[in-house]
Amino acid sequence: MRRFARIVGPVEHDKFIESHALEFEPGREIKRLQEYRTAGITNFCSARTYDHLKKTREEERLKRTMLSEVLQYIQDGSACQQGLRRQAAIDSGLSSSVPMASNSGTRSAPPLNLTGLPGTEKLDEKEKELCQVVRLAPGAYLEYKSALLNECNKQGGLRLAQARALIKIDVNKTRKIYDFLIREGYITKA
Repeated sequence: MRRFARIVGPVEHDKFIESHALEFEPGREIKRLQEYRTAGITNFCSARTYDHLKKTREEERLKRTMLSEVLQYIQDGSACQQGLRRQAAIDSGLSSSVPMASNSGTRSAPPLNLTGLPGTEKLDEKEKELCQVVRLAPGAYLEYKSALLNECNKQGGLRLAQARALIKIDVNKTRKIYDFLIREGYITKA
């Protein structure tokens, strides 16, 4: 490297060293070697085989995960069909990034299943429906509702911009919660 440094000059030499330092991260390499050691691998031929088998196991695990996602949404026919199409594409060797869009061009997530989630028993039927459609956990909804009610009581009314600043979630979800609370009379517009 000293001879190389004499030829190219200090600035170019530093750039060269930095570019090669980024390619070789000692921490990652050490972790990889430690993984080999804990697996009982003592030579690089075995390490290649180990890496190949590890990759194969990971691909199989992803397939099983996708199948369990399909089974989770078995009640929703369109979501089930989309998942099965995606699984079939992966099994046939096509790309794992098969689009999940339906024939209409848009994909809507199935409603959230609230059974067993904490706070569900504290909601009325309309609130349960909102949580399912917005896909929001009941506990989180109750916290957001409480925060919005408190702020509305302090200010004597609440604007959508204030609600968005108060609860830091997706603006579309915030809008639906805000509209619902106004429609049901929990809060008033400022």
